[in-house]
Amino acid sequence: MPKPILLVEDEKNLRHVLLAVLNAEGFSTMEAESAEQALERLNEAMPALILSDQRLPGISGTELLRTVKKRYPQLPFIITTAYGEIEQAVNAIKAGAEHYLTKPVDEGELIALIRQTLSRFGTPLPPMRQEPRRHGLIGISRAIETLLEIIDLVAPAPSNVLITGESGTGKELVAKALHLASPRAEQPFVAFNCGAIPLELVESEIFGYERGAFTGATRSQPGKLELAANGTLFLDEVGDMPLSMQVKLLRALQEREFTRLGTHQPVRLSARIVAATHVDITKAVAEGRFREDLYYRLNVIPLHIPPLRERRADIAPLVQHFLGQVCQAIGRPAMSITPEAMVAFEAYDWPGNIRQLENLIERMVVLNRHGVIQRADLPAELHQAQGEGGDVPGAGPFDLPALERQTVLGALEKTRFNQSQAAVLLGISRKQLRTRMKNIGLLGEQDGEDDSGEG
Repeated sequence: MPKPILLVEDEKNLRHVLLAVLNAEGFSTMEAESAEQALERLNEAMPALILSDQRLPGISGTELLRTVKKRYPQLPFIITTAYGEIEQAVNAIKAGAEHYLTKPVDEGELIALIRQTLSRFGTPLPPMRQEPRRHGLIGISRAIETLLEIIDLVAPAPSNVLITGESGTGKELVAKALHLASPRAEQPFVAFNCGAIPLELVESEIFGYERGAFTGATRSQPGKLELAANGTLFLDEVGDMPLSMQVKLLRALQEREFTRLGTHQPVRLSARIVAATHVDITKAVAEGRFREDLYYRLNVIPLHIPPLRERRADIAPLVQHFLGQVCQAIGRPAMSITPEAMVAFEAYDWPGNIRQLENLIERMVVLNRHGVIQRADLPAELHQAQGEGGDVPGAGPFDLPALERQTVLGALEKTRFNQSQAAVLLGISRKQLRTRMKNIGLLGEQDGEDDSGEG
C-alpha cells in the first residue's frame, strides 16, 4: 500500500477541503490538527510527505519541520504560509522544507508540487487525473475557459442554443463541442448553412421531400432535421434564413414535428437545435428581417464567441496548433516560429479571426524553405500592425524579453497549456507564471485579474 500524505492543518474546514483534493487525485492521507498530534501520527505510520501550515496552535509549522528533519532527514516537507509572511517561508526553506506555498493554496499548484517532490524522492505516484475535456477548443484566455465551463454545463440539456460571433471565430467548432459533450455524442451531428443554399431549396433541404413533390424530385429524400435524428442539427448563419422559411421552422420547433414536402405524414423532431449567426440578430429583429418569436425560440441559451483580437492570449497556442496540424497533414517536418514573428502575429487584429489565421499558417508552411517561420516571411499587413518600421522593440540576438517569452511558451506547450504544471517545470509559482505571461503578452489585462482558474 502506498505511503500516505500527512496533512497538518488546524482549520477544520480547510483541512477537509485539502484532504478531499488529495484523495480525488489518488493519494492516501493522514491528518493532524496540531504539530504535537502530527508527531504522534509519525509513530503510527511513516508518510510519504508532510504538508503543514506554518501557523499552528502550540508548536509552529517551522518548529515541526525542524523536529521532523532531525529525526527523518529524507522525509519531504511542504509548508504553507499566510500571504505576506515571506520571512517565515524563507526560514522554512532554510530549515529544510522542499517548497512553500502561500495561502489561499491553489489546488493545481499544490498537486503539481506534491507530484514533483514525490517523484524526486522516488515515491510511486498515482495516475494523473484526466485533464478537463477541451472538446477541440484551443486557447488559454479567460474567454475560452469560460466557454468550456458553459459547454460542460449546457451540453447535457436538450435546450436550443444560439451561438453568436464574427465570421471565422469557430461557431461550428463550438456547436460540435456541445454535441460531443452531450449524451447525444453517439448520434449524428448535421450541419446546414442557411445562407449558402438558394432560396427555393432551403425548405426541401431542411424538411426533405417525397418523390414527385416538385419538378426534378425523382426520388424521396430526408431533410436535415430527419437526418439529425436524436443528435444535433447545426443551423449556421440562421440570420440569413428567408422569412418564409423562418415561419415553417418556428412551427416545427413549437410542435416538435414536421412534414416532408409532398406529404402530410408528420415526422417527430428529436434533434437538438444549435443555431449560429454572425449578424446582429437583435438588430435584424428590430428591422423586421428576423422573426422575434423564432429568435426567442432559438435563443434559449446564448453563447457569444469574442473575436480573436479580444483574446490575444489565444493566438500563440493557435499558431502552434495549426503549425503542427499543417506540417503533419502535408508530411513536412515540425516547424518553429521565432519570437519576433510571434509578436507580429499577436499585434495583428485578424479581421478574419481563426479562419484567417489557419489559412495564413497553411500558406506559410507550404511556401517555407528553411523550417522556421521568421518575421521576414510574414505578409505586409502583419508588419504594418507593428508600425511603419515594423521593428520589434529591443529585438536582437540577445533579446531577453523574446527569450523569456519563448521559454514560457515552450513550458506551456510541453504541459498542454496547464499553467500549474508549466510553473513547476519552470521552477516558479503559478502566480509568478501568470505574472510573466501577462508581462509578455500571453494574458490580457482581464485574464491577469483572476489567478484562481486553470489555464
